[in-house]
Amino acid sequence: MEREKRILVTDDDAAIRALLVTILRRRGFKVDTARDGNEAMQRCTQCRYSLVVLDLMMMSGYEFLKAIEALEPESRPMVLVLTAGNPPHALNPDVVAGSMHKPLDIEMLVDTVAACVTTSRERLQAEGCPAAETDGRIPASESGTKPN
Repeated sequence: MEREKRILVTDDDAAIRALLVTILRRRGFKVDTARDGNEAMQRCTQCRYSLVVLDLMMMSGYEFLKAIEALEPESRPMVLVLTAGNPPHALNPDVVAGSMHKPLDIEMLVDTVAACVTTSRERLQAEGCPAAETDGRIPASESGTKPN
């Protein structure tokens, strides 16, 4: 089992998911994805995440937050809420580290994610958790260098 700080990006919009994964991977983060709150909760029971980047306005965003609140505090990931709607109110500060409004300021998003991940503790990954979808390394095809 490995100690790591892994991020779960949860958004029902495939294009936004792909954009966030690309941005975070290029900054060196290990990232997984989920299409909705139910899939995110399933991932959270399978793997341990330092941070969940959550689209709050998808159908199951609030339900995901309620499920995370029910977990023991030491096993909860931090949550960064993204929303295109009105700024969310009355979110549990024990669960939600902050919120950002869409359209996103990419540099602010990266700085906020980095701050959350830096302040979180490394988690011993759960047995049976698969390798991260992205390991934070930039493939040679994207880095401008040619593979050998």
